[in-house]
Amino acid sequence: MQPEHQTSYKYVIVSPCFNENSTVIAFLNSLDQTLKSSPHQFLVVVVDDGSTDNTLALLQQYRFTTPYIALKVLPLRFNVGHQKAIYQGLLYARRFQAGRYIVMDADGEDDPRALLELTTIQDADIVFVTRGKRQESLGFKLGYFFYRVLFALVANSKVNFGNYSMISHRALEAVLGQSFVHYSAFLSRLRLSRRDIKYNRLRRLDGQSKMNFQSLVMHGLKSLIEYSDKVLLFFIKFFIVVLLGLLGVAGFILYVKLFTDNAVLGWASTLGTSLFNASLIILGIIVLGLLLLNINDKSKPHEAIFTD
Repeated sequence: MQPEHQTSYKYVIVSPCFNENSTVIAFLNSLDQTLKSSPHQFLVVVVDDGSTDNTLALLQQYRFTTPYIALKVLPLRFNVGHQKAIYQGLLYARRFQAGRYIVMDADGEDDPRALLELTTIQDADIVFVTRGKRQESLGFKLGYFFYRVLFALVANSKVNFGNYSMISHRALEAVLGQSFVHYSAFLSRLRLSRRDIKYNRLRRLDGQSKMNFQSLVMHGLKSLIEYSDKVLLFFIKFFIVVLLGLLGVAGFILYVKLFTDNAVLGWASTLGTSLFNASLIILGIIVLGLLLLNINDKSKPHEAIFTD
């Protein structure tokens, strides 16, 4: 039965894609093979994020062989980026009164076998498919390692998950009722029941990861925006430490100058000036953090921009 003729599904899978070409077809084939052993009804919503190649045409021609898996191709009127495409897909999926909503990437790195385990979990509002081993280059693995360390240090939280997740209708309403720039980080902050299951990351179907160093940096910054209050608190603590260090150095320089016959060393004044400048920079970061937090709190949900 086609999605427009049905109002309810047990599970809705949302997968954004952009210029995936035949990769997205291989992804749909993998879903077809995996879900044929499941007794549940699925709706797969593939959000085409303004692709400029033949991705949309290939999607519109595709049909699942499994009868209880329906496909909805959701073209966006223009490219909005991966995270906003997820929002658009979930916004569309809300009209189907599903038991659970699943987000997974369409590049093949998210193991479809995890779907069978996800369908056995009903006692959590959020289920993350956490990441095991990654089949990436050494440079990417190192970059991702430092990103995780930075995230743990600044946000005081462990990040071992991506977009691959399943949420309840209550969690969906929380997602759509607010705005996010990083879906998984936003989910991790919701005060709802949560479970994790672990699967290794597969190699991308076309063998080429779209996540280069620049995109990894931007991905990390977006995740930290969702934790902007904790980031702000981290820099406030750091500023206090630097300020105490500055006061200590200043006190030492005054002591040497006023109460001893020793000359004030050049390095001491240089260090004091450097600490002062550093404190001003950190103070500026705190001010920017306050502005960012204010913008994040007042941001509005996105409007629908898909062609239905």
